[in-house]
Amino acid sequence: MKKSPGINTKKIFSWLIVILPITILIYAFATRANAPAKKRAEKGFMDLQAWNFEKDGNIRLDGEWEIYWNKLLDPGDFKNSDTIPSDLVQIPNIWNGQKFNGQEVSGNGFATFRLKVKIKNPEKLYALKIITMSNAYKLWVNNELVAKNGVVGQNKNTSIPEYKPQVVAFYPDSSVVQFVVQVSNYHHWKGGIWHPIKFGEYPSVQKERDIRIVLEIFLFGCLFIMALYHFGLFSLRKIDVSTLFFGLMCLSIGVRSLFTGENLVTIIFPNLDWFISRKIEFLLTFTSIPIYSAFSRSLYPKEWPKYLYWTIMSIGIGLCLFVLFTPVGIYTFTSYIFTFFSSISSLIIIFVFTKAVIRKREGADLFLTTSLFLLLTMVNEILNQTEVVHTGLYLPVGLFIVVFAQSFILSTRSAHAFRTTEIYARTFQKFVPKQFLKRVAKEGIESIKPGNAEKGEITVLFSDIRSFTTLSEKMSPDEVFNMLNEYLSYVEPPIRAHHGFVDKYMGDGIMALFEKEGDQSSAYNTITAALEMQDSLRRYNHLRKEASKPALEMGIGIHTGQVIIGTLGGNERMDSTAIGDAVNLCSRIEGMTKVYGVEILVSGPSIGILDNKSTFLFRFIDYVIAKGKTEPVSIWEVMGKRSEAGMDKKVLLEAEYESSIKKYRDKMYAEAILGFKKCLEIEPNDKVSAIYIKRCEEALKGGSGAGASNITTLDFK
Repeated sequence: MKKSPGINTKKIFSWLIVILPITILIYAFATRANAPAKKRAEKGFMDLQAWNFEKDGNIRLDGEWEIYWNKLLDPGDFKNSDTIPSDLVQIPNIWNGQKFNGQEVSGNGFATFRLKVKIKNPEKLYALKIITMSNAYKLWVNNELVAKNGVVGQNKNTSIPEYKPQVVAFYPDSSVVQFVVQVSNYHHWKGGIWHPIKFGEYPSVQKERDIRIVLEIFLFGCLFIMALYHFGLFSLRKIDVSTLFFGLMCLSIGVRSLFTGENLVTIIFPNLDWFISRKIEFLLTFTSIPIYSAFSRSLYPKEWPKYLYWTIMSIGIGLCLFVLFTPVGIYTFTSYIFTFFSSISSLIIIFVFTKAVIRKREGADLFLTTSLFLLLTMVNEILNQTEVVHTGLYLPVGLFIVVFAQSFILSTRSAHAFRTTEIYARTFQKFVPKQFLKRVAKEGIESIKPGNAEKGEITVLFSDIRSFTTLSEKMSPDEVFNMLNEYLSYVEPPIRAHHGFVDKYMGDGIMALFEKEGDQSSAYNTITAALEMQDSLRRYNHLRKEASKPALEMGIGIHTGQVIIGTLGGNERMDSTAIGDAVNLCSRIEGMTKVYGVEILVSGPSIGILDNKSTFLFRFIDYVIAKGKTEPVSIWEVMGKRSEAGMDKKVLLEAEYESSIKKYRDKMYAEAILGFKKCLEIEPNDKVSAIYIKRCEEALKGGSGAGASNITTLDFK
């Protein structure tokens, strides 16, 4: 029966991140677009007697306001019946391009606006929520000056701009409330009341602003943390520049949020210059598209047409330079250019992500969906600013959701990269053991470089298959390869089990290093591992016998001494190794196992560091001078552990052999021959006894061989 696939919770969660906010946003569009038309001012008057502020909420003072162009009037001026408005103007709106007194006006100028509102309960405390008016204003409620921003003037020298959103509270004291607003602008491209003014009962208006401030602080905090997080990722893994660009994008959007909306930067820096604020705001706005383009290109470079990418980057840099070197009254006009530029760039980025989806690039489907969502909020922003729809401004929320979703995608990619790195690290340890890394890469794998080395006393083990060349000549390369892997799978585990590690495989040979572990010396661990390796080989040979394959024989040499463990090679190719006289001598000792016909030979220095020699059954083999050496070393056969079953025969052999070797060294050659012959009676295949019988016979004949000096010189490797 076919197993049904499990639920992929990560994929479900990633899609919910995108689908849920899009659903909410579309619902908000629909409800706002299809909601019953709210009250609007007509001919400078708005009747709100039937408006229930507790039930219906706050209301925007949108609609037709009276405008008095090139006049700065206060409430007292409207007591004269000859005060005639220049025209009626839709609020919110800019006065650029409109005709007053028969003349078309630009963004520069000054005017007075007036609106009368009739309410039901004048005794309540009411409030206005004002974002800004371009770019200085004074506002009266009835005869009381309740709010001002900047300095209203009749020319550039007497007008001072300011951007400070505020809530102003007042008691109307009459059922008809008159709002008189003086506005002047000589510094921004746009002039007029181009942000809606909210009107309602004070607690509700203040609550609305408080919620907005909390949301903007939350937005900034989240984006700032995301920026720091991704900068941290980049500092740890500079090869992945997508985290750098994403961090820059989060930072630019987050900092820009402080200069828009409730303009939180004025709370942090109350005296910050308006001109500097606007320059920072526009620079952060204009860098967003180039950064996002660079981010998407770092993810999918093959999907980005180079000419389009560099065109976007050039235009973005050009707009930033224009902001830097032109006055605010000029560069603010570029906001319309940027709107068009960002829309085209977003379409190109969506095209790139679409290509990535078609080519099945990792995460491309979610990047495409979030980019479409961002484009949706941008289009809504444009339509709201051009008064085509009044669904509300969702771009900040849209940016946050997009950044959050894409941060989740990047985190998923990073997690995948970390998992891959962990897999590589575990795989790397199969090539370079962790014991080696502890010595030459104490600060981690990344610190490995040629020349890293450490000197210390190590017990070295060499093993080799006897007559391997003859055996392999009868086999195909695939058969040799398979046999070696099977053989190594049997004999390598005992090395790891006893705190050793394989330094290198040399065809059929193994070079392993052992360290002291707890109370056990390195020699004890090595000898124990060697015995278990021979036992494992016997189990493997049993399988080979059942498959009608020849048995393998293995010789093992063990020696303890000073070695240097380190890295050899260049920057592009390195290898770990241990070098020193002890390594060379151990290799020679392993070769001596063939000469003496034993399975395991261990040197005197290794036996010398054993605290528990009685655990093992040893017999002295010889004093030898290996090829290339000048000093003799004693070598001993490890016959097994005394506690093992079936050791009786070996104990008898060792006892008779020890007596015979003593006679040999005392030059009692005839008596020694008799003793060695008894050894052969106990173990007919004991090659060591046969060798010593031959040496005794040569000595009796007057030869000058080993028997004369008790030291054997070997001339092979």
